[in-house]
Amino acid sequence: MLDPDSRSLYSSILTPPPGMIFDEAIAATFSMDPVLLLEAPLHLALMTDASMSDSPLSILQSVRRYSERITAYVQKGRIRVPRATRPNPLFGLLEEMIVEVNSPSEGVFHPKVWAIRFSGSNGQDSMIRLVILTRNMTTNPSWDLSIKLEGEIGPHEEKVNKPLAHFFRNLPEFALNGVSTTRRKQAIRFSEEIHNVSWKLPDGFDELSFYIPGTEGFDWEPPESNRMAVISPFCSDEVLLTFAEKTESAVALISTPEQMADLKKDTLDRFSRCWHLDEAAETEDGEEDEKNGRVSSTGLHAKVYLFETDHGRTHLVTGSANATNAALNAALRDSRNIEMLVGLKGEKKKVGGIDELLHEDNLGKYLVQFEYDGQVSTDTDSEMQKAEECIERARLKLAEAQLSLKCSRASGDDLWTLTLVGNIPFLEGIRTATAWPITVMEGSGTSILGNNSGKIDLGKFSTSSVTGLVAFELRSRHHSHFSVSFVMNLSVEGMPADERNSAILETVIKNQDGFMKYLLLLLGDAATNDSVTPGFETESHKWISRLSRGEEFPLLEEMVRAYSRYPDRLSEISRLIRDLSSRGDANQFVPEKFLELWKVFESALGERDARQ
Repeated sequence: MLDPDSRSLYSSILTPPPGMIFDEAIAATFSMDPVLLLEAPLHLALMTDASMSDSPLSILQSVRRYSERITAYVQKGRIRVPRATRPNPLFGLLEEMIVEVNSPSEGVFHPKVWAIRFSGSNGQDSMIRLVILTRNMTTNPSWDLSIKLEGEIGPHEEKVNKPLAHFFRNLPEFALNGVSTTRRKQAIRFSEEIHNVSWKLPDGFDELSFYIPGTEGFDWEPPESNRMAVISPFCSDEVLLTFAEKTESAVALISTPEQMADLKKDTLDRFSRCWHLDEAAETEDGEEDEKNGRVSSTGLHAKVYLFETDHGRTHLVTGSANATNAALNAALRDSRNIEMLVGLKGEKKKVGGIDELLHEDNLGKYLVQFEYDGQVSTDTDSEMQKAEECIERARLKLAEAQLSLKCSRASGDDLWTLTLVGNIPFLEGIRTATAWPITVMEGSGTSILGNNSGKIDLGKFSTSSVTGLVAFELRSRHHSHFSVSFVMNLSVEGMPADERNSAILETVIKNQDGFMKYLLLLLGDAATNDSVTPGFETESHKWISRLSRGEEFPLLEEMVRAYSRYPDRLSEISRLIRDLSSRGDANQFVPEKFLELWKVFESALGERDARQ
């Protein structure tokens, strides 16, 4: 049923099934690492052209190709500051892909889900992949669980998918700064198509259900059961007792030692066994508490609720919801997160049950009995505890403040002034607070404390560095070494969008040699679109190698092939040349001989469009 020794990479979520290609995707997450989102388009490009690498050119090409088709909804104030050793203007291209949201109640937006559409090579035979996870869109290798479901889009609505259809249709309504018409239509399209999907269930299971805790009509409560087990890095006494009251035997609670030390002994006594991960099985990064930002010291992210019911049935529920009041306490209607859970049912003899999961040959070999010492867990460093509380309150205040950016041309060539607009709230207990665009290094931060003018000059930046993705660092008065950094995607007045994107293009391409390499990435993808044989050098890779040695390559031949078989690649070339020409002399980047050749193809494309 659940194999703790099975490993799956995050990139597998986007990998198309054999014979199919990626169309578009929507992701929802509580927190996010922009680096992972930047890598997603590159992974998709690698699926069609094995000659690509993680070079800036490859990343640029893939982001330009896929950014309009991937949308990530994330809780505001929970985007992580990317770890970078040098400025990276490519992060600015993520603005349109990221939509910051919030729960309409006092809770937070906490689901962890991907919905991806794939289609056959003929552009038809579409299918949907749904991946419900217990982890956020980050890169840490903690103990997590995900369920992947796939199915074809049918002609009729499936009742089981009603919660999913509701969830995706309403995603744009959670956006704090609104969403574009394109993104809104995408959410509606996914809602309608997912409603009609007939899912293929995992082996042994015969019944499927979806729940959206925090959403009226689609809530979840534990079923009456004979036996029950709970795995959750964060728990509350109220929720665990509710679970225990609905089962004849609460077999096991698996959480973190710190969390269990905070629970009442009466709560722990309701479970036959209380376990936590062995230190040898833990990772450095743990689950981030959606309520106060606290991170558990173990690498437990998984949330699993396992029930054995009458007639030999096993009921497995997993997803984003911890066993906390904010996530699962139905009595707290005014303080509820938005979560996503999936339930699977099957005969115990086919899918196993609690004993099989906890057996010493399965998850049991990684577990250690929790020893309750009668002492309530306390932070030995009271100053650190105060620092954490103050910083989380300050983070929330900044996330709720109506902040935006104003971009205006500065004196000097290719420079723009970014001004943070809005009133900075009083940040109690904060010693320093700085802000800077994530496209530049952290040392460029400007203090935002004590400024009540409503306008803060963040500095002058090159065109390629202009972005609405602004990093904030908060440092506490209570503990000089404790700080938190996060990113917010702010709206920008006066954003020179086309000029900025062209400047990023120039920064990466740099010269005519870079242009030719980028051109070959476009054409090489077309040349190898039919099939890529692992372990063999692709044609585009050979061309780039020959180009680096100063040799000639059959450019005209490949452009003719693209014209007849992959005209969309020529459209990308047209966009490339237009962008490079928008800021001045294109000859700085595009060889004159290529421009002469391109005029012929541009004319042919125009005539073909006119005929159509």
